[in-house]
Amino acid sequence: MKKKIKLLAMVAAVMFMISCATYPGMDSRLAEDLVVITKYDVGTNFTQYKTFSIVDSVSVISDRDSSKILDAQAQALLNQIIGNMQARGYQKVNRTAKPDLGINVGVVKITNVTYYYPGWYWDNGYYNPAYWGYPSYNYWYPYYPPAVSTYSTGTVIIDMVDLKNAPAHNNKLYIEWIALIRGLMTGYHTLQDVLDNVDQCFAQTPQIRAN
Repeated sequence: MKKKIKLLAMVAAVMFMISCATYPGMDSRLAEDLVVITKYDVGTNFTQYKTFSIVDSVSVISDRDSSKILDAQAQALLNQIIGNMQARGYQKVNRTAKPDLGINVGVVKITNVTYYYPGWYWDNGYYNPAYWGYPSYNYWYPYYPPAVSTYSTGTVIIDMVDLKNAPAHNNKLYIEWIALIRGLMTGYHTLQDVLDNVDQCFAQTPQIRAN
C-alpha cells in the first residue's frame, strides 16, 4: 500500500511540473527556425576582386507570384550586405561601372498547407486499426472539415557572381559564393534579426576579403 501511495505521489508531482511548463515563446521558436548556410568555390582567390555592385531591391518568389520589394527589412538586408563587403575591403560601384562582383538578393516564400484526413495516419506509419482488434475498419472523424495546419517559410538567398572573369568564361556568370538564411523575412523577425544573420553569413566565410 505504501508503494502505491509513493507511486501516486510521484505521478502527481510529474503531472504538476508538466502543467506548470510553458510552451516556448515566439522569440525562442523564431530563433530556432533560423539557419545560416554558406558555400563558396574553394578554388577562388577572393583578393582578385576589388569592386562590387548590388541589386537595388530584393526579389521575392512565392508559390503565388513574384515581385520586388524595398521595404524596411529589404533595405536593411541590402545595407548590411554592403556594409560587410566594404568592411572586407571591397568598393561599391554602380553596376554600369564594370564591377568585379555582382550581388543578387532574393527571398523564396512558401506557404505550407497540411490536411489531416481519416486514414492518412495509419497509412503513413500511425497505428493501424488492426492493432486494436479491428482489422477491417478505419479511423473516422465525426466532423467536417478535416483538421488543417498552415505555416509560411521564407529563405533569403544571396548570390555573389563573378563579373570580372565572365568574358574569359564565354560570358558565363559563375557564382563564387552563396548564402542561404532559412526562416528569415517571413514577416515575424525584427530588423536586428536581419542584421545579425547577414553578419553570420560573412562570419562563416572569412575567405571573402579584398586584401
